[in-house]
Formats: sequence, structure tokens, C-alpha cells
Amino acid sequence: MELMIGVVIVGVLAALAIPSFKGYVYRGRVSEAVTMLNEIKSRQESYRSKYGQYAAVSGTGNWSGAAYTPSTLPGANAVAWPTNANWEALGISPPGAVRFQYATVAGGPGSTPPAGSNLRNDDFWYAAQAVGDLNDDGVTFILEVYSQSPRMYNSASAEGGWK
Repeated sequence: MELMIGVVIVGVLAALAIPSFKGYVYRGRVSEAVTMLNEIKSRQESYRSKYGQYAAVSGTGNWSGAAYTPSTLPGANAVAWPTNANWEALGISPPGAVRFQYATVAGGPGSTPPAGSNLRNDDFWYAAQAVGDLNDDGVTFILEVYSQSPRMYNSASAEGGWK
């Protein structure tokens, strides 16, 4: 009887601990994207102060035409960051393998920013995006930053959607 009670207690503790542990793992994986997007934001401002415009590393306009780096979605396992002259011109090179794809699009006055970004097109602008599949379930998690906003937006519907 005591053994069964012990087994039940261990089972309940495991049932509570596993989801909590997964949450910590996913938050740890997302921290890579947050750090990288903050670095992109900083480097874009430096680039603009030097060249008078933002760097269109991945193209201009919307996300559908953007060239993401790395070219395939890494998934739960990190992949090596490929050499890319456009990212190097911006000064971006992660210290190791990445779990997200990254893109940054930019444009000048009169050019069309990505839909839904609420960027004004009366000045220079950029948008940067990180896309990842944290647990290989086919559901992507997206983080975005914009030149005209101090906020970082995410696609986690469980967290209330874009915020």
C-alpha cells in the first residue's frame, strides 16, 4: 500500500514537472531570437547613421519575397549559420548554431512595408523577423521588430496573439 502511494505521488509530481520543464526549454530557445532581433535592431540603426538608410538584407516589401537565413527552418535542432555577405554588411553573425530563420526587409519613403506591420512609408523603415518551430510540431513561432516601434511582437496565440 505504501509503495502504491509513493508511485502515485511520483506520478503526480512528474505530471506537474514535465510541462513546466518544457516551458523553460521553449523560453530558452526563444531567448536566442530575442537576442538576435535586438542585435538586428541595434545594427540597423548604426547602418542608417552611416549610410542614410536601413539595410535590406533579405529584400524589400513583404515577407513572402524575403530571403530567410538559414534557408530552411531549423526545427528543434540548431543549425549552423551560413556565410552571407548581406548579413555581414549589417554586422550580424550569431556566435553559434541557430534555431530560428531570420529576415530583415527595408525600404525608403514611398516604398510599401510588410502588411500588418503598421510601418509608415513616409520615411525610411525596416522590419526584422525570426521564425522558428520550437518542438518540430509544424507550428511556427514568429517574433518581429520594426524601426518605428520599441516593441517586439510575437505570434503566440496562447499568449494573447501579437503583442
